[in-house]
Amino acid sequence: MTSPTNTFHSPIEISPRDGSRFQRVIVVAGSENIYSVLPSTLLEMIGVVPEWESRFTLPGGGWEMLPMAEVRMRIDGQERTTICVYGKADGDPILGRHTLAAFGLAADHEEQKLIQADMFLS
Repeated sequence: MTSPTNTFHSPIEISPRDGSRFQRVIVVAGSENIYSVLPSTLLEMIGVVPEWESRFTLPGGGWEMLPMAEVRMRIDGQERTTICVYGKADGDPILGRHTLAAFGLAADHEEQKLIQADMFLS
């Protein structure tokens, strides 16, 4: 679900939507994923419950229905609720573009860090 090129690692914190229990996680940032993908074991450990399923095209072809939920994330002291996909139990946590947009952030591939994004209105 992610492209290995130009990615880097960044710390975030995740919690159930109510903010009751935060867990620090090192995520892969700078991927092309639309949604954040978090290991199912991690989501279950902090008490996140699947809310719906969506169909995803897999990198090798084919598709799979995957559980999804809203979680609360904290990045650099700012908190937002955002959508995440339940990933493989042993998979890397991945920060998606939807989450970055919710925080007004972008991935700076050269500096390998998250930066303030330019926001536009039309």
